[in-house]
Amino acid sequence: MEALYAYVPGGVTKIRPKLVVLVGVLLLSAAGCARSAPSPPSATPSLPSASTPSPTGIAVSSTPASPAPTLAAEVVPWNPAGVRAVTQTAPAARSTPAPTNPPGCDGAELRLLPASARTAPTIEGWLTTFVLQFTGSSPCSMNPGYFGVTVTAADGATLPIDTMPTGAGSSSLMLIRPHQLVFGSIRWAVNPGRPHPHPTQLIFNIGDSPSAAQSISISVADVSIPPHPSSPSPQSAWGSTAYGLMTSAADPATLATLTAAVTAPATVRASSTLLYAVTVTNPTNTTVPLTGCPQFVEQLTVVPLKTAITVGARGPLNCAYLPPAVTANSSVTMKM
Repeated sequence: MEALYAYVPGGVTKIRPKLVVLVGVLLLSAAGCARSAPSPPSATPSLPSASTPSPTGIAVSSTPASPAPTLAAEVVPWNPAGVRAVTQTAPAARSTPAPTNPPGCDGAELRLLPASARTAPTIEGWLTTFVLQFTGSSPCSMNPGYFGVTVTAADGATLPIDTMPTGAGSSSLMLIRPHQLVFGSIRWAVNPGRPHPHPTQLIFNIGDSPSAAQSISISVADVSIPPHPSSPSPQSAWGSTAYGLMTSAADPATLATLTAAVTAPATVRASSTLLYAVTVTNPTNTTVPLTGCPQFVEQLTVVPLKTAITVGARGPLNCAYLPPAVTANSSVTMKM
């Protein structure tokens, strides 16, 4: 496998060129799926595995492909019991019909959730994910299209932007209900060929009305900025950019508020099992219970030229080793 692509909020992130590999994992609630007795981890999982985000499941932040990770002893082991092979396409995004003429969201009613912002490297820069809390008392709608982001340095200087996408990120408005959490992401990069101060803040406006727009500032002062990308793409110039995209809204304490990061090997031999790890994180300030042992659906799609080859699996997580809940601002890592 010469390339790994991961669906992330805002698009598909390329990790290695030449061959497209789409991987996906979706968590599903499974009421009535009782916890089983602890079982030892399997030395040879029987199915290939991999991972993706979904507006109705867990979102995935991508990381560059790397050698198979050395996992700590407390990592939840893989358990093939109850897992079955399926042929499956990526689940379609589910949307809730918006009420007639819902008002545009007031930026003053959307606040950055403390400690929710996280930044991870990608092949062409960085991906910063964040969570907003909607404090309004009635539903509102938001245009989920791309929005511009200002990158500033410690002295307040604005870093130049070379490129950013145009057009709408989605053709339909996103409905936000009272008390829901709103998830978004920012893709940004600093041109390695141009001298610049270290970026410290990502600043953007939210709210569909200019008079109601509210500025949000996310600190990136602790992000390590290398002088150039570790694996630059030969197909495109790597320049400065900064743009965001709102991706989904979900009720607090539900599986849809969890995010996930995949750690996968750079290569895998044909006919061998793909071993990887998924770290599920609760970036919110509300505990998310894992009631009834959630099921997972995973999919691996290799696209040589125009012929897609898809394999997948479905089954319960290893709930005997999982905690009963993912507490606020905490994570759990699972071997897959």
